[in-house]
Amino acid sequence: FGGQTVSTIGNALYAVALPWLILNNGGSAQELGIVLTAYGIPLAASMLLGGWLSDRLRPRRLMLIADIARALLVGILAELALGGHPTLWQLCAIAVPLGALGGAFMPASMSMLPDTLSDNDLQAGNALNFSSMQGANLVGSALAGVVVAAFTAGGGLAIDAATFVVSAVSLAMMRAANLATHSKKEQGVNAENPPASIQEQGVQVSFWHFLRTSQLIQVTLLFFLMLGLVTGGLVEVALPTLVHGPMHGGASGYGLILAGWGAGALVGSIFAGTLGKLKHKWLIMLLAGLIVAAAIALLPTGGVAFAVVCMLIGGVANSILIVLLFTAIQLAIPRHLMGRAMGLLMFSSSGTYPISTAVAGVLSTHFGPAILFPFSGLLLGLVMLLGMTQRAFREI
Repeated sequence: FGGQTVSTIGNALYAVALPWLILNNGGSAQELGIVLTAYGIPLAASMLLGGWLSDRLRPRRLMLIADIARALLVGILAELALGGHPTLWQLCAIAVPLGALGGAFMPASMSMLPDTLSDNDLQAGNALNFSSMQGANLVGSALAGVVVAAFTAGGGLAIDAATFVVSAVSLAMMRAANLATHSKKEQGVNAENPPASIQEQGVQVSFWHFLRTSQLIQVTLLFFLMLGLVTGGLVEVALPTLVHGPMHGGASGYGLILAGWGAGALVGSIFAGTLGKLKHKWLIMLLAGLIVAAAIALLPTGGVAFAVVCMLIGGVANSILIVLLFTAIQLAIPRHLMGRAMGLLMFSSSGTYPISTAVAGVLSTHFGPAILFPFSGLLLGLVMLLGMTQRAFREI
């Protein structure tokens, strides 16, 4: 928890330092776009491979390898920034493997908790994990501008490299424990000679068989796919266009709206950790999903202040939904398939980002940005209702 929190703060530093490094050294927005594309494409493409490697190497080992490699890459980038003006090809040469390692890291990090915590503690662990991410992003974004202004972009990147070292050290200090064995012993199951049903689930079930037969993973994939298609373009394209145009706001207004979502997400993540003992969690998930859909749909109907309130409420509900859903999925996935399943879920969400932003740009230009919000809210609401028609969801 400590290592990943520090690393997330470092990610916020990188997000500010890299654009400042390029633009402050005479680079253009087009060059920044090229570097971000060189980072983003391998990030999405490597998620599936990262899931497979997580199952083969185990999550902690893959995360440790990725953090060590990223510390070296960002350290080289910091040295280039401090020593002069890195060229476009140098930036891209570092961005490509950096993105690939980040993509491989993500499914492993989501597979780590089921290896670390017992089933009874998993939901609280997910809540802690998501709340640390949201809190670190809020703190890191606030600190990043100050750090880069005080120490230059190269200094910010050097600090980011150090945060990867902290994360790697924290992972190296952990001691592996066979929590699956402990959980079975707690339930009165002989872990050395498990029944045939457990052997089938743990050893014989293939990844493709699991995808074909699990309603829960199928509907979750559809939800994540729709969430990725909707949110990327809304946040990166439609929302700033809406604030700049019909809402007559500025960059500060856009920042306040994003901060509203972040603050709500932090509160929702913490609150979700207290819901472990409740039955019929699917009802809470349905209500939370519909609140997110309504908040998105209603956002353009008022000014900046109303949009902040919508994002705050939507952030709370979204975190509750994600924590409960992730916990249910992790409990349903066989341990030997955890990395591949998490990789597929991450890819279904993040892999649609380029499509989402491109479509949102075209639609915002031709029909205005406001229409995208009720349409997106309607799609999310329909997906939630469709998911709840499946028995696997109603049994959560």
